[in-house]
Amino acid sequence: MHNAFTIDLEDWFQGLTSTNPLVERWPAFESRVVPATHTLLALLRQHHVQATFFVLGYVADQHPQLIEAVADAGHEIAIHGYYHRFVYQLTPAGFAREIDLSIAAVQRITGRAPIGHRAPYFSFNAQTPWAFTILEERGLRYDSSIFPTRNMLYGFPGAPRFPYRPGNHNLLEFPASTMQLAGRNLPMAGGFYVRALPYSLIRHAIHQLNAQGQPAIMYLHPWELDLGQRYRQVTFRERITHYHGRRGLARKLQRLFSDFSFTTLGHLYTAMVASEPPPAVTPQPAVTA
Repeated sequence: MHNAFTIDLEDWFQGLTSTNPLVERWPAFESRVVPATHTLLALLRQHHVQATFFVLGYVADQHPQLIEAVADAGHEIAIHGYYHRFVYQLTPAGFAREIDLSIAAVQRITGRAPIGHRAPYFSFNAQTPWAFTILEERGLRYDSSIFPTRNMLYGFPGAPRFPYRPGNHNLLEFPASTMQLAGRNLPMAGGFYVRALPYSLIRHAIHQLNAQGQPAIMYLHPWELDLGQRYRQVTFRERITHYHGRRGLARKLQRLFSDFSFTTLGHLYTAMVASEPPPAVTPQPAVTA
């Protein structure tokens, strides 16, 4: 069964919440996105994996040749906003501008309109149903911004775990994968979770999803494979979430690519639409005791 492997293509300082808002300082930080992405491209090429790259518009404008290299390697180019903003902190007009800028940035390079979107920090939730309308109005056909769990930065525990159509939209939502334990959705889809969790648990969770006829939707950031990057002004939380487990990540990915089959989200979207489209669901906020 095909699963989806996805990459949030951003630089290290755009992912840190302490440096993310400092757009005026971004040019002063050491950009490492180009070599980090080429490291990841080599790993994908070694294992014949085609992935979806959710490209930050700012990175596309700063490094157009990098986006060309990703596209030339056969990977799907989708969008990830422009300035890596939390969507639930934006107005609908502000979000629309982020989408317009990011579509224009990648289309200038590839000559193609992207069909997929992922919000920075998986920041769709119960307060952002308007975001799907904005995506559909701009021709996007699928989204992958929902994480049906909860942490201190993001999450939508009341959302479905598996692909669905949000409300009355034709657009498909591909939530980041979770595993269930004692009735709770626990994260395992990528990023910090793949770095921190034992590989045996990740493998077990993907096998469970596939046994239910569901693809695993996995994700990664290029900076997670960059062992040379250091920024010492991080918060305690960032020291853990941004740096923990990097040294063992490449080995885990090699095992992951050997044990499972991966493709792009665009491919999964086309296959689902052609066979049996997922159901329409209006997610509700989780009820807390």
